[in-house]
Amino acid sequence: MSDSVSSSAQRPDLAIFIPSYAAGGAERVALLMARALAERGLRIDLVVSCAHGGLRDEELPGVNKVELGAINELLATPRWVRYLKRARPRCAISMIHTANIASGIGRYLVPDVPVIVSQHYAIRCEPDAQWWFRRWLGFGPERFAYRRVERLTGCSQGVADDAAEVFDVPPHRVLSLPNPRHSHEASLELTPAQRPLFDKPVLLAVGRLTPQKDFGMLLRAFADLSSRHDLNLVILGEGPERASLEAQAQELGVADRVFLLGFVDNAEAFMRRARLFLMSSRNEGLPMVLIEALGAGTAIVSTDCHFGPRELLDDGRLGQLTPVEDAKSFAAAVEAELAEPDLGHEVRRAERADWLRRFDQDVVTGQYFDLVHEVIEESGRRPRPA
Repeated sequence: MSDSVSSSAQRPDLAIFIPSYAAGGAERVALLMARALAERGLRIDLVVSCAHGGLRDEELPGVNKVELGAINELLATPRWVRYLKRARPRCAISMIHTANIASGIGRYLVPDVPVIVSQHYAIRCEPDAQWWFRRWLGFGPERFAYRRVERLTGCSQGVADDAAEVFDVPPHRVLSLPNPRHSHEASLELTPAQRPLFDKPVLLAVGRLTPQKDFGMLLRAFADLSSRHDLNLVILGEGPERASLEAQAQELGVADRVFLLGFVDNAEAFMRRARLFLMSSRNEGLPMVLIEALGAGTAIVSTDCHFGPRELLDDGRLGQLTPVEDAKSFAAAVEAELAEPDLGHEVRRAERADWLRRFDQDVVTGQYFDLVHEVIEESGRRPRPA
């Protein structure tokens, strides 16, 4: 459906707006929330700027998909505004920066539709990793767009606080709303080709092969460890740095013990068998893979990056934290963890169960549900604009 309105005879309760069906963390959260809130009885429109990406064929019972047919995420704003004028959802929530800007503009042009914008990663990351739009124009356009939105949410408290300061949003309109844990239906078994990897203790990392994840630092730490320990390093994920990481592993002399497996559909099976889960990121928002590793019962070493790991690991109680980009400190933390008796995944899963309940889908869905109703009620009390 191109640039259309809700097919429902009634006004949608909530329009969830994303740039595309790309298989990223924020997009997955958007689809999960659309499905879960529809199950709770809300009339949901999932509005998508560009109808491409790996999640397009996801089943969403009870959710009306509205594909705007834009050729570019940033150029979708006029079509989003037309949608708001025609469908008049009682509330709109956007996820990911390009959709957030369009939502902020829509809030100005269609003032009787209240808007929530959601941030899913660190705003003030290193300049080279910054979104090109911000490198050219700074934060001014977003600050202008967010000035009148009803709420700004961050997936962690650090992301929420950072966004409030950067975008100059009053504290009473800012809150932390975590991402829910995914309900996994993937196999917990390894394939015959994967099993030999675990003939040695496995150090596991998961993420896109990009500078943000800093797998280069991880390789340097692993090369240090490999001189004293017989280990395999397995990295699940794909991305533009694959060739450079393979070359670095060769230069460090560890290529025969480093396995870049690309995307797999049974990552939890690896987590439940790995000796350690490693996160080497330079910045994050609320890394879902860390939540998944906690749930799988894997021992964890992570960089103490902004934001997410310290919050998720309860200030280091549930895993070791090390300085960002410090391979020696990271290797030392891994070595210290290897020296400790391995409690086992089942014991750690039981110890972490209460802590992880805050990320259960029902709990987070309830928070979204309450927030949407709160914003709708506030909008109803506000005088309608002329």
